[in-house]
Amino acid sequence: MADTTLFRAVNILTAVISITTAIYLMPFVPNLMEMTDKLYLEATTSKEIIAKMYPPQIRERLLNRERSRMDGTGSAAMVDGSSTREVEMNIKEPIRHRIQEFIRRRSGKEDKLGVVHPNQDDPENDLFDSDPIADDFNDTSIMFADISSFTLWSSQHSPIEVFTLLESLFCEFDRIADEMGVYKLSTVGDCYIASAGVPYPRDDHAIVLTQFAECCRQRANDLFVRLSPKLDTDGLGIRIGIHSGPVTAGVLRGDKTRFDFFGDTINTAQRIESTGKPNSVHLSSETAQLIELAGKGDWLLPRKNAVEAKGKGELKTYWLRKAGEVGTSEEDPSLLMV
Repeated sequence: MADTTLFRAVNILTAVISITTAIYLMPFVPNLMEMTDKLYLEATTSKEIIAKMYPPQIRERLLNRERSRMDGTGSAAMVDGSSTREVEMNIKEPIRHRIQEFIRRRSGKEDKLGVVHPNQDDPENDLFDSDPIADDFNDTSIMFADISSFTLWSSQHSPIEVFTLLESLFCEFDRIADEMGVYKLSTVGDCYIASAGVPYPRDDHAIVLTQFAECCRQRANDLFVRLSPKLDTDGLGIRIGIHSGPVTAGVLRGDKTRFDFFGDTINTAQRIESTGKPNSVHLSSETAQLIELAGKGDWLLPRKNAVEAKGKGELKTYWLRKAGEVGTSEEDPSLLMV
């Protein structure tokens, strides 16, 4: 009888303690739930955690589910002091990481014919099982470099001589790009296309691509002189154009999967190049503005005549001054480099 009474007393005491504890902790439950949501959001938007814990397909599903949840509740407005834009940028990071990872893998997968061979982890293998790998890059600079008088010159030389010139020139440009952290997109005929700010974002994209362009101009001139005795390249020159603006970039999947970017910025950069002059670097006003904001306004020489661009009308443009010169005439554009 004594044991039964003691047992009931212990049960009653345990119940009282449980009820008291529950009442005491009740005000903290909402905070605990809010903390759990925040921790979950941080985990799903952290590329370091996700990259280590989940394969690409599952990682993208988690991020998409979290984005949908936030859009439906409006809870993304502020997370631990972070704005909606910051949260969105965190969500984009895994996509950009996949783009950059594809580029790193691709450099080691081409055969002697330049064909990319897929493996089990490549994004092209899940072409119909996942969304395309693409993103907007709002702060970029694009460069087009073209050999002036190349069409006439190539018609008067053998295929071996034509490819000797192109290989020699583009290899020089590639070495400079590697040294300066500039990305080579592709070559189309005698045109070399490069970028800064995409696929690897950087704040100084206009400055670094402008310096890259000047280095390419100098190296091309040196090469034309060196090859002239064998290839008669005295009449050739390099014509370069740069424009800054947003692009849409990503991995274009298919039989020959490749990284590519698109947008009006690309078209304008090509137009700036085609309306330039041999042995000169031609800049759009957008690129010139970024150079001025960086405190390098003495690099610039305004072009006297406006450039006519299809669909855009007249554009104000600038020449890049050549190293060591302070020209005042657009007939002799010059560049001051640091």
